[in-house]
Amino acid sequence: MNFFSTRSTSIFISLVVASSSHASSQGALESKLKSISASGTHVSAQVMNLETGEKLFQFDSNAPLNPASSIKLFTAYTALRRLGPAYTFKTDVFLKSDQSLCIRGGGDPSFVMEDLYLLVEHLKRKGINAYSGEITLDPSIFDDEYYPEDRTDQDSERAYNAPITGLNFNYNTISVFVSPRAKGENAVIGLDYPFDFVRVVGRVMTSSSTDVTWDKKGKDDLEIVSLGGKIGVDADEWRKPFRIRNPVLAFGEALSRQLKIAGVSALKTVKVKKGVCDPALEKAFSYESKPLSFVIGLMDKYSNNFIADSLVKLLDHEVNHTQGSAEGGLKVVRAEMKKLGIDLSSDGRSFVSGSGLTRGNRVSASDFMNLLKQVYAEKLYLPELLTSLPIAGLDGTLKKKYVGSSVALRLRGKTGTLDNVQSLVGVYPNQKGEYLGIAVLVNGGHAIPEKEVADFLGSH
Repeated sequence: MNFFSTRSTSIFISLVVASSSHASSQGALESKLKSISASGTHVSAQVMNLETGEKLFQFDSNAPLNPASSIKLFTAYTALRRLGPAYTFKTDVFLKSDQSLCIRGGGDPSFVMEDLYLLVEHLKRKGINAYSGEITLDPSIFDDEYYPEDRTDQDSERAYNAPITGLNFNYNTISVFVSPRAKGENAVIGLDYPFDFVRVVGRVMTSSSTDVTWDKKGKDDLEIVSLGGKIGVDADEWRKPFRIRNPVLAFGEALSRQLKIAGVSALKTVKVKKGVCDPALEKAFSYESKPLSFVIGLMDKYSNNFIADSLVKLLDHEVNHTQGSAEGGLKVVRAEMKKLGIDLSSDGRSFVSGSGLTRGNRVSASDFMNLLKQVYAEKLYLPELLTSLPIAGLDGTLKKKYVGSSVALRLRGKTGTLDNVQSLVGVYPNQKGEYLGIAVLVNGGHAIPEKEVADFLGSH
């Protein structure tokens, strides 16, 4: 006698196959992490069904390790909760009675060339077609500590080490480019924005292959980029971004240049200085940034340290009503995390950088899972945080990761990378429509085992 219908038999077989697949992938992931751990590399990992709270996988999940840039999720969540997704940065413009200009920064880390153009056009629409030639730039919303105390490689000229200030332009970076010409000819070299205080020297030959050499040094306000080597005749344009050491000077030069282009006349020789706008001045207008939710997307997709460290100072300014400092903002984030049960000052945990560009941060996989559980449960900022995360095999820092795997185009995650440090924190919508939270932190000589991670998630 047949005790099972065809449908029941099919369901039973499917459950058996699924259970076997789960067990196999879990065993493979656990075995791989044990092997990595045995070699001296430290691992903290956890996977959870965010809907049911079921812990699907754990490996030393409470061990505090360096998460590198994945810590930006703490910064992002705190900024969204304390400031709101619609918060905008305001750059205030004042016209003094002597026709001089004063620009007061609002700490906007996303202020780029397009914003400068729009700011000047708005100035013209206010009927301001001439100014004295004097421009005062006020970055005093933040303190003068350009580089957070615990940031690594503070002397690096790379773009990731851009200074943090209250008045910014193009992420306080500049890019040099090299474009090939006919074989044997000098390539074209230059800057993506023609600052007078940045000089490009040297030459690059157009050849059959590419090997561009570079160096950058600074002397007083002059910055010198030296280029050499060769670029392939059929190669794409070579580009390299660097930090600008004096961001206020950069903003002033870019502004005065744009005013001239727009036909806003300087009545005397242009003079740019750093100062403070008089509180008694009547504001001509405020230029507003795109909303915070958009800025956080820029931060998380491309792991932008400059934006993260700027948000930390902004939190201090807005929450504590004081001049924004890194330490004040870090305290705000620590307090917000403590509400979620994440004590960043106990059991070996440490939080000294909102961007993750440090060797000093220490958190665990379970800490990240507490954050993801809260975000999923309250749903309030879930859309903004999900949208901000890179998608495996598609964009951002995950563009070249998990390509062709079962989690490609589904897994969304914040990555973190330093020398001997890797992390992945994010969410995976499985085939049932359930959201799985994942956090994997690896500190040591080994990398995250991407195949085993993808197979485990894909089996659920």
